[in-house]
Amino acid sequence: METKANETHRVLRFSLWSDGRTTLGQPVTTTTYKELMDEFCHADLLGFYGVWVSEHHGFDDGYLPAPFTFLAHIAARAEHLHLGTNLLLLPLWPVRLIAEETAVLDVLSEGRFTLGVGLGYVQHEFAAFGVPRSQRKKRMEEAIPYLRAAFRGEHVPDGYNGAPLPVTPQPAQGARLPIYMGANTEVALDRVARLADGFLASGFLSDAPEQEVVNQWHILQSHLKKYGRDSTSFPIVLSTHLWVSDDPERDWVTLLAPSMAYRQYVYAKMGTDVGKAMPAEPDPKSFKREHFLVDTPDNVVKRLQDLQAQVPFSELCFWSHPPGVPHQAVVENLERIARHVLPAFK
Repeated sequence: METKANETHRVLRFSLWSDGRTTLGQPVTTTTYKELMDEFCHADLLGFYGVWVSEHHGFDDGYLPAPFTFLAHIAARAEHLHLGTNLLLLPLWPVRLIAEETAVLDVLSEGRFTLGVGLGYVQHEFAAFGVPRSQRKKRMEEAIPYLRAAFRGEHVPDGYNGAPLPVTPQPAQGARLPIYMGANTEVALDRVARLADGFLASGFLSDAPEQEVVNQWHILQSHLKKYGRDSTSFPIVLSTHLWVSDDPERDWVTLLAPSMAYRQYVYAKMGTDVGKAMPAEPDPKSFKREHFLVDTPDNVVKRLQDLQAQVPFSELCFWSHPPGVPHQAVVENLERIARHVLPAFK
């Protein structure tokens, strides 16, 4: 039996999602970040809700490695946008540093920050930071209670010989600062239900994109109930690709399919462990537009409304600047979404 969303979930916020890249493998330059910041500021004026950024290290195309620095600059430029990490690779970080960076960013942004975390998976990243990948789940489990205590203003045992030590400053939101988690497997969804304040869901990435999200929700809902948590008020952010056009097939062939193929290849290549066979570079023609949220405005609205009737997600964040898509085309897509899609969900 499908779970229907209640009326409080009919409103939908739209946020941008960035990994700091704008090109198909060209180095990041000052122009890269200037264009992205211009896009974020324009989105702020258009009425978008926020910006989420992701993190990776050692990618040869300039994937964003410094999410807190990047978000701090956005906070200074776009005074209304909410900010979040989607995802911070928590096991790679000293947990005190996460607490301090989070607190400073939350104070700078006057309480606009959400800390979104995930386990990570890329072998070379764990090697680069001297963290055994086998310990990533343990580090996650230990970090969340630490962060909660730090945000409450409690002393933590980081001092000499375990002496109590404060974590300062305190976040502007204090203990209310939300910690969201990403997950795909049932074990990870159980962790979300047990430890997190919200779920960062990934959607429209498979042959059955809507059903993928519905399945994740049903699993998460069962675990929320197991821990006595209210599934009707648990925040869900749907992370996906979104592009609206009067001629979506044209835009798909000329702009988006090559970008999707590039992105998938980079993820697959960088995520391949040493000694494993490297993946073949995918053909853009092998990707199907209907597997992504690339459509006319009316069709996008209908697909989202139909999905929201089954899954109570209250925010959608989308890759705002797919690699290889020109800056002006990105700006025009933001304007089309603001004009034709956002009003349907207010």
